[in-house]
Amino acid sequence: MLVGNLLLAIAWAVLQANVTLANLLAGYILGYLILLLLAKGGLLPESRYIGKVGMALRLGAFFLRELVIANFRLARDVVSSNGAVRPGIIKVPLDATRDSEILLLAAMINLTPGSVALDVSPDRKFLYVHSMYVDTADAARAEIKNGYERRILDLMR
Repeated sequence: MLVGNLLLAIAWAVLQANVTLANLLAGYILGYLILLLLAKGGLLPESRYIGKVGMALRLGAFFLRELVIANFRLARDVVSSNGAVRPGIIKVPLDATRDSEILLLAAMINLTPGSVALDVSPDRKFLYVHSMYVDTADAARAEIKNGYERRILDLMR
């Protein structure tokens, strides 16, 4: 399905008589929607590709939402002196086992303001994270596991 989607994107850009990145992206999105409709209508067999693209989009949207919230929270705390910062280091048990899953989780944590993935245990069962906002270790741990890690595992498995 990926090849079909890429071919539809290229066809769209060629039909526009202007092969640009914007036209290729528009063609990719249009091609994906066509493939999605054909698969939902039973004209194409169901494919993991269709579901994985949706999961990737949901992960991206979740990450952007978390990024905006974290930036506003950090900016509010820098401007005000309300003392809402409660830093701490938490030990997060990992369900992620592959290097790619752990790397993506750590990268997303590092890109979110106010948190830093510090280290992975030698047995790769735990990720150590420094967060500026730790109400309780359990709540911070659950936020990572139910937010980032769950979505990453849904996408990559």
